[in-house]
Amino acid sequence: MSKHKKKRRASHKRKRRQISPSVRDRHHLCYQKGKWGYGYLRELRDYWYCRISIPRDTLHRAIHCAVNDIPVPKNRSAKDALEQLRSLEKYGAITEFDSIERRLNLLIALFECSDQETADAFKEQLKVVCEYKKTL
Repeated sequence: MSKHKKKRRASHKRKRRQISPSVRDRHHLCYQKGKWGYGYLRELRDYWYCRISIPRDTLHRAIHCAVNDIPVPKNRSAKDALEQLRSLEKYGAITEFDSIERRLNLLIALFECSDQETADAFKEQLKVVCEYKKTL
């Protein structure tokens, strides 16, 4: 192997990522992507209100460890929830500054009657968030 290739290979080694509790990450409240990847489910998952920036190495990790995934609701339920969220946005009832707890409570309310499994998973997510906030 030539000297040039040796140098190049050595310089491409991965640097060790430093863990910082202040690093934030975007969390989708509706996950996993593969299951929420089509139709109104995808629109709901990608809707701005269903994504939030949270601490990556603490809260984000705790949520995903405790709640493996959010069960997929019926497509019709997702459509209805999306319409409700858009209506709430139109009238200023929801904002980008809403806490993760408020967002989860709203999603729980939207799915409580139509898809109980989905609502229960949002409740579990909320429980993890509340426990995390107590430790702060």
